[in-house]
Parts: sequence; C-alpha cells; structure tokens
Amino acid sequence: MRYYASVAAAAALTASAFIPASVRAQDAKPQYGGELVLTGQLDKTMFPGRNTDAGGMDVYLNACENLVTMAADRTMKPALAKSWSLSDDQKTITFQLNEGIQFHDGTPFNAEAVAFVFNEALAKKFLYVSLLEGLEKVVADSEHQVSFKLSKPSAALIPNLAYRTMCIFSPTAYKAVGEEGLGSKIIGTGPFVVDSYVKGEHVRFKRNENYWQKGKPYLDSIRILFVPDVTTRLAMLESGDVDRAAGVPDFDIPRLSSEENLKVSTIPSLQQNYVVINNLKKPFDDPRVRQALNYAVDKAGIVKSVFAGTGATLSQAPTLTPGVFGFADMREPGKNTIFAYDVEKAKDLLKQAGYEDRNGDKVLENAQGEPLSLKLWTRKTGKGEYQIAQLIQAFLEKIGMKVELTVLESATFSASLSLGPQDAKYDLALLAWTVPTADPDEPMMYMTHTKAWKPAGANRMFFSHPETDRLAELAHAEPDQKKRAEYVRLWMAELLKQAPVIYLPTVNLTEAYRTYVHGAQYMPAGTYDATMAWIDKAAKKEQGISR
Repeated sequence: MRYYASVAAAAALTASAFIPASVRAQDAKPQYGGELVLTGQLDKTMFPGRNTDAGGMDVYLNACENLVTMAADRTMKPALAKSWSLSDDQKTITFQLNEGIQFHDGTPFNAEAVAFVFNEALAKKFLYVSLLEGLEKVVADSEHQVSFKLSKPSAALIPNLAYRTMCIFSPTAYKAVGEEGLGSKIIGTGPFVVDSYVKGEHVRFKRNENYWQKGKPYLDSIRILFVPDVTTRLAMLESGDVDRAAGVPDFDIPRLSSEENLKVSTIPSLQQNYVVINNLKKPFDDPRVRQALNYAVDKAGIVKSVFAGTGATLSQAPTLTPGVFGFADMREPGKNTIFAYDVEKAKDLLKQAGYEDRNGDKVLENAQGEPLSLKLWTRKTGKGEYQIAQLIQAFLEKIGMKVELTVLESATFSASLSLGPQDAKYDLALLAWTVPTADPDEPMMYMTHTKAWKPAGANRMFFSHPETDRLAELAHAEPDQKKRAEYVRLWMAELLKQAPVIYLPTVNLTEAYRTYVHGAQYMPAGTYDATMAWIDKAAKKEQGISR
C-alpha cells in the first residue's frame, strides 16, 4: 500500500490547478429531480470491453462502476471496493468490497462477479487486457473479498483499475445476452439505468431507485444526444435544447463567456493530439521518414491558428503530459517543443531516406522516380481536429509531399481505425490520446506495445520496437518509484528516436453549460461525470427553459 499511497500523494501536489471550478465550489443543498440533456458521441458499442473511446466512457460511466476511481485531484479513491491491501511478495492484491450492492438486473454484486468480469477479460481478450499484464487470475475468497493473483508485481494495477472501461458489469446479463446485448444496454451497479437507446441518435438513462449510495443520484434522468459537429452542439446549447456542450473552439470562448446564462470552464488536460502513422507501410517503416514528418509540422502555428494561442500548449514529451507519473521534459535545450519546426531538417532526413526532388517539380521522389504521396484521414469532430488536419496537409506539401486529405463520417472513421494490420488502409490519421489514470502504464502497454496492435489494443500505428516493449514491461512491474520513473524516461527517449506518430500540442479542455447545472465533473482525462449533477429548477425556469 505504501507505493500506491505515495503515488497518490505525489499526484495531489500538482493537482489543485486541475480541479474544475464546478468541483471546488459546490452548492451545499442539491435539488432532486429533472433531466440533464447533454451532447456526446458513441460511435461503437456500449460494452466497456470493446470500446475504450472517451465518448464511450462518457456513456457507460453513468451505469457501470469500478472497484476504485480517480478523483478530480488525481488521487485514487475507493468505489465498489472499500479498501485493498498488498501481499508481502507484491503478487496478490486483495480487495474488500462494499456490501448490499445490486446490479440493475437485481443480481448481487459480490466477489464472484468481480472475478468473473476480469477472468472473462483475460479469456476473451477485452481491449484493455494489455493493462492487466502479469494478472494470472482473480479469485473470490469470500462473498465480499476478492484477490488478484499476479505472476509478477504490477505497480500499475490499482491506477489501471480506475480506468472507466474496467467497470464491473452483471455476469448474469452478460451470460444471457452477451457482448452485443450489453452493447446496447449496459447493466452495471451505477446510479443510472439505461432506459432507451437509438444508435446514432441518443441514449437515455433513468435514476437507479436501488442505488447503493443512499440519497443519490439527484437527477431523474440523463439524456445524451449524439451530436458530432461542434457548431451544432453550441447552437443547441445557446438555444436551450441541451444543457452542456464540450469541445468549445477557443475563438468562441469570449462570445460564450459574455452570455449570462452560460458558464465556460477550461482546464488543463491529459490529452495530446497526434497523427497515427501506419508504420507497416513504406516509406513510413523508416524512422527517418517518421522523424521528418514530425519536424515538418509547425506546432506553434497550430496553437496560434486553431487554438487562439491559449487553448493548447506545446508538448514537452512524447505521449505523456505534466501530471502523469514519470513525466519529464524531453525537449532539446532552447526548443519550445519536441520536434520543433525545422523544414530543412525534415528535408535532410527525407533525403537520407532516399527521397528528394529529382526533376524540379517540387515533389519528392525516390530513386525509382515514384513521388512521396500519402492519404491523411480525419473527421469533423473533436476540438479543432479538422482544422489541424488541413494545416498538416499544408505543412507536408510544403516540403514536397503529395497529401490527399480524406474526411470521414465519425462512425466510419472510428471503425476504420479499429482494424488490424492486414485490413488497415490509412497512411496517416488524426486522433487524440488521453492518459485517463494519470499513470504511464496505459500508453506504455496499451498504445505502443507490440501486444497492443489493433484490434487487440490501441496501437493503431502497428509500431513494434523491442526496447520500448522491454522498458514498458519493466515499468509495469517495478514497485520502486525512482526506478520506475527512470524506465518511463528511457521509454520516452526511445520514442523520440523511433517517432511512431506525429506529436501535436496538448489540448486544454473547454466546456460550456447552462448556469443552472451544478455538481458535474469534467475530468482532466476528458471524461464528463454528471452522475452526481443536479439542476437548480428556479434558475432554469428563469432562463425560459421548459423542457
């Protein structure tokens, strides 16, 4: 327990700046009743084992809870488990569970249910299984005690269990309807129960009348409308059709902030934009080409033109952001970001890799005269993603690449980026990465490790490197904080050499909501927890909102 407690304490030292105002200043007298209407996104299944997207988590977190949770100040807190302990050999973690809890289908939450979920995750290779590296089995010791048996110590297991996709669903329901059934109606222990779901349109949750935390939740229901376009989301918020919208463009902040019935909140995040590079496709299998792509992109220009100079910060390290355990500033001396903009360096690296303008047409060709051309995929969702993609197209064309920009509908984009190496068709694709537990194990084991190649994990780059794999595995198991932090630093240094993706700025998270909404939490990982939100009914009526 000493290790986990010290990690939480270290995170708390820098956490105060990350606590949303809505968390710091709660009203002492929440009101019951009403429906909260949100905009969201669910491109895939509602089943946690097959959807680790932030949009999916925003949906199923209403109904499905974890053993432990990460608070807004990034400390680890009990949830379904009330306490835990570590064996002397650090190979068994034992949880004491809260009692008297039922799943939405009326079956009991107990140690057998927890053991079933995680043993099934191992057997069926749920998407997050790489984060359970070293876990051999989970054993129900008694009705309310469950033990996680490890083949080797795991320094990351506790924070990983706070990852919302590792929530506990009903084994009885799973056995009856399978992943597909839970994909449209997740059955957990949470404060809300799925009431209705229409794919591509909305999901509605109603209050769990048998919720184990007495007196909660406050709302009667939560309705999430799937609205991928940010302009549409903001229009619906301003008209009063919805109560909250995320991904507010920074250029819209002054206008929205001036509206007395709206509140705009911005917090630093754990989210870093990046461009997936398909490392299996030539010439992107050459790290010199991947480095060149990184040097060719003007990150400071992106911050200025897309994020109004204030809505994002230049990355100081690959993949990790300040506040994540093991983070270290990896910039070269005197540079404002990793892979600082350098057109000549990009051209030189490409020349070393065999690409230069051989006929004066301002297009790079290889020795056989074949032009360096690629396809860049994006979607019109997320904070500034489409604008970033347009700029990247321009930057890469500036150094002599032919770039075809393809805009895909959100669900198609998501499905296309979930395919394995034999079926993936993209060269480059714009995405965002978040470290939801403020622990580096997820990106180390789930994003860059060879075992995490899609469709098994989130390694959409099909990146594989023995040294990064080795360092990830060492950090996963190392209980000594100092040694573990050094493994993380060496892993980041190796990523700078291999450049499996194009590293882009870290985005600040901005939401706008009606001022009568209280109690929700916008987390640094980008998830929105409205399960304990409440509505000031008088204020809502004063604003003329009658729905």
